[in-house]
Amino acid sequence: MDQVKQRLIRAMWMALAVIFLIENWLWDHVRDGLRALAHLIGLERFDPWLRGVVSKLSPPMTLVLFVIPGAMIFPFKLVALGLLASGYIISGIVAIFAAKAFALGVMAVLFDICRDKLMQMQWFCRFYSLMLSINAWAHNLIAPFRRRLSEIIAGLRERLAPLVRRLTQTGRLSVARRLSRIRAWAARIVEKKDQRDEV
Repeated sequence: MDQVKQRLIRAMWMALAVIFLIENWLWDHVRDGLRALAHLIGLERFDPWLRGVVSKLSPPMTLVLFVIPGAMIFPFKLVALGLLASGYIISGIVAIFAAKAFALGVMAVLFDICRDKLMQMQWFCRFYSLMLSINAWAHNLIAPFRRRLSEIIAGLRERLAPLVRRLTQTGRLSVARRLSRIRAWAARIVEKKDQRDEV
């Protein structure tokens, strides 16, 4: 019974670590995507203006600005829950994921702008250090499983490589055969046409 309990606790910690790492991944990648989008549509010119606004705010007001995107997704979460309750499972999950990803991306962009002001609050510095510690803990916890998964994938690729090569070669051969048949068919048609013209 104790072993089952330990496994359940370990599985719970693993799930929390994976969720944290997914959010961390979204934080980095959606932020980069939003920056690229802002550059594409010309919104990056507002960056100096926003930095100017933040420079005039007190640290607590900067915190309010920073958490606004997180608060704004609450109505979208309600809509997503409504979709889930109505039986639209995939639509609900996609809506929750999209809202969460967008909010995290916007917060990540804002954090880069607000970081200096936020770090003036001691409790926020402690919270930020805690997040970095949790991030390191999650990476360390998941690392053996990531290595094992990488080994399994590498082994599968090695085993499937000959099959993929054979399929690729067979596919190329079949395409070549089809092309040669089409050419022969076209040549026969032309030949018959020439014979008719001669008659």
